[in-house]
Amino acid sequence: MASRTYRAEAIVLKTNDFAEADRILVLFTRHFGKVRVVAKGIRRATSRMAGHAEPLTHATYQLARGRELDVLTGAEARAIYRDMRDDLALIAAGWYVAELVDRFTADRVPSAPLFDLLETALRSLDAGMSAPVVCRWFDLHLLDRSGFRPELGVCAHCRTPLAEGTNAWEPAAGGAICAGCATRLSLVAPLSVRALKSLRFLLVSDLDTAARLRLDAMLAHELDRHLRAFVRYVIDRDIATARLMDELRDLKPPARVS
Repeated sequence: MASRTYRAEAIVLKTNDFAEADRILVLFTRHFGKVRVVAKGIRRATSRMAGHAEPLTHATYQLARGRELDVLTGAEARAIYRDMRDDLALIAAGWYVAELVDRFTADRVPSAPLFDLLETALRSLDAGMSAPVVCRWFDLHLLDRSGFRPELGVCAHCRTPLAEGTNAWEPAAGGAICAGCATRLSLVAPLSVRALKSLRFLLVSDLDTAARLRLDAMLAHELDRHLRAFVRYVIDRDIATARLMDELRDLKPPARVS
C-alpha cells in the first residue's frame, strides 16, 4: 500500500488565499510535476511555515495525499532568493519565468529538466544577472524543451537558408522567415540581423555563457517583442507578468537631488 505522505523538492509558482486562514500553493516539483496543495492555517500569525509558502520559494515539502488537494505538513527551505526579492526588475523576472512554467505545464506531468531550467533562472536572477537576458534565454529554452523550438536556421515557410540581412518573424509559421516569403505574407514583423544572431546564441548557450550577451534597449525590446508574440501564439494568451515588466521598464528614474 502506497504511503499517504511523501516529500517533494519544489518551487512555489503561485499562491491563492483559501477559506479563512488557508492558502493553496501551486508547486512545481522536481519529480512529480505541477502539484496543487493546501497549506492549512498558513495565513495565521502563529504559522511557522508561512515563509515557505511564498511564490518563488525553493524548498523540500512534506505532503500528505488528499482526496482533491494534497496537504502541506512540513517544509525545509533550500533557497529563498533574498537578493532577487530586493530588486523590482529581478523579482518581476522571477514571477515571469514562474508564470511561464505554470502556463506550459499540466498537473502531475514530471519534468526534471524543466525544473532545472526554472531553478537555474531563479538562481541567476538572485545573483544579479541581467533580467532581460535571463528571460529571453528562458523563453527559448522553455519553448525548445516543450516541443515548440522556433526555426532560426532556415526560412520556416520555404525552408531555404536565411540570408544575413533583414528577415522577418512569424510565430504562426514557426519562427524566422526569409525576406522573399515576408513580401507574400501579411502582418509579419521585421527581424534584424542582430536579433537573429542573438536568438541563435541564446538558444545554444547555457545561462552562464548567455550572460555575455549585451542587450541595448533597442535589441532587448526587439527580442522581447518577438518572443512574447511566439509564446502568445503557442499558449493562446498573454503573460500577465510581462505587463508588469513593461511598466517597470517605462518608469522614469527619480530625479537626482543636488
